[in-house]
Amino acid sequence: MTQPPDDDSHLINFLCQHRPEVPPVSPDLEQQILQQVKACPLPPLRHYSRLSLVLPVAAGLVAAIVGYRAFIPAQPSPAELATLETFIESNWQGTVSNQHLESDVWHFTDLDTE
Repeated sequence: MTQPPDDDSHLINFLCQHRPEVPPVSPDLEQQILQQVKACPLPPLRHYSRLSLVLPVAAGLVAAIVGYRAFIPAQPSPAELATLETFIESNWQGTVSNQHLESDVWHFTDLDTE
């Protein structure tokens, strides 16, 4: 253990002179403490009902089902499928033919097409 610095000697002397007397030890102190502990009532144990156990599980299942259904896209109608098919066909024809050289994008680029 380290020794206190010398500049605290006045404080140490003051505390030593004015410290209180230690109270006498009661021989049956341990027995008194144990009796007081035994006399204290224990808090009642909490019993969970089946309903309080089932409700969180049911709420989790409902949330999972609703969340899963929210991420499934709706099936497109036949009219939407026909529009999509026409769009894909027209764009596909534009990418495989030589018409792309005449598009506006190529007019603004500086490419040698010799």
